Amino acid sequence: MNNIGSEDYYGENEQNDETFNTCGTENAGNTGTEENSEYRADEQYAGYSSANYLGEQYLNSGSARYVGEAPTPEKKQKRASRRWPIAATICMCALALLFAATAIYAGRLSNRVAAMEAKLALSQGQTQQQTVSKSENNTENSAQNGNSSAPADGISYTHGTVPTGDEYSMIQNCMESVVSIDIMTQSGYGSVTSGSGSGVIISEDGYIVTCNHVVEDADKIYVYLNDGTSYEASLIGRDILNDIAVIKIEATNLTFARFGDSDSLRVGEGVFAIGNALGQLSNTYTEGCISALDRQITVEGQDMTLLQTDAAVNHGNSGGGLFRASDGTLIGIVNAKSDGSGIEGLGFAIPSVDAVRIVNDLMNYGFVTGRPYLGVATRDITLSGYGFFSSYYTYPKVTSVESGSPADIAGIKEGDIILAINGNSISGASGLVTELNACSIGDEITVTVLRERQNVDITVTLGERPVDSNQ
Repeated sequence: MNNIGSEDYYGENEQNDETFNTCGTENAGNTGTEENSEYRADEQYAGYSSANYLGEQYLNSGSARYVGEAPTPEKKQKRASRRWPIAATICMCALALLFAATAIYAGRLSNRVAAMEAKLALSQGQTQQQTVSKSENNTENSAQNGNSSAPADGISYTHGTVPTGDEYSMIQNCMESVVSIDIMTQSGYGSVTSGSGSGVIISEDGYIVTCNHVVEDADKIYVYLNDGTSYEASLIGRDILNDIAVIKIEATNLTFARFGDSDSLRVGEGVFAIGNALGQLSNTYTEGCISALDRQITVEGQDMTLLQTDAAVNHGNSGGGLFRASDGTLIGIVNAKSDGSGIEGLGFAIPSVDAVRIVNDLMNYGFVTGRPYLGVATRDITLSGYGFFSSYYTYPKVTSVESGSPADIAGIKEGDIILAINGNSISGASGLVTELNACSIGDEITVTVLRERQNVDITVTLGERPVDSNQ
């Protein structure tokens, strides 16, 4: 079987937006209308008050005494001759006051109108300058995008930069190489649990790389391509230590990803992630950059050296691809994110240079070569301590022992529960792998097992797993 190597692929994109504000004529028009309305109201009020004031003085002056007497014509003319000059004087004074008030108000109104006209002219000038400036920018952008057309009024907007044909094709190819994975696991009492994740097609004949924690303990594995086609997959091999697994579907002529060189990455370099976000949103594309290289973190009890990225990574993205934005090569397998309130932009991926050797071993042999070998298959079980408030512990139970293996030679049997290696307590199958990989081929170790309710210590000399081994 051919080894997976690394080749170059494709490109990147960016986007700009602009927003324009309209200002000027509406405020000026409204202000002028309000000022004129106020002026007419004042003028009307002044006229109304003066007319009524003069009328009241004229009608009420001496009218009661005039009705109760029979004055002679001479006296009537004499009284009229005395009152008309007084009324005329009052009227003239009132008119003079009215004209003075009107003149003062008109002067103030004129000043306000002049100020508003100046403000309007300034606002229109700024709007025109802003329009010209933005029009020039849009003309320049249009020239860059090969589009020189613009509306006659000079108002325009800038389209975001879209991927070129090659960039779009690159992204589409990457998306077609990423698959969604559903798993079904038979648990106790006949119940079935399910889970979801992502994977990346790495060969045209259906080999897919994903994370070990996505498919471990799965009884059924289902794969969904980008076009919705579904397949049942078989497990080829998995590596607990590096959280990598290889599965396979029976299909041909598939679009597949090409591994790139993660060792050549630099902090700040653009990348994008594609995966089955939340286990429901298949082929979700997010972009970002490399935030850190060689980040040391612990994932499910395993110490790992990973790439850190700020591209959005969600539950369900595990096993998906982290691609180089410049050429579309696969430079990482997404396997972890940081959870917690206020934590954002912390995603991690297994570097491609680490994944390639493991993937080739899994494809060719079903296991990773060059590691210490015990020769047992296990499954995790839970045991409780003594007492009502006792704790629960997870241990690997031996389900089979390979004939001729170090475990078989030392006397480990099917049904044994492995409790410790060299006195170090074991927590599940992953803990067993961690302890074994801390040793070297040829090391002599003490394996403590629980057998028929008795603790038994067994001495085992570790070997190297043979290529034709199935366990």
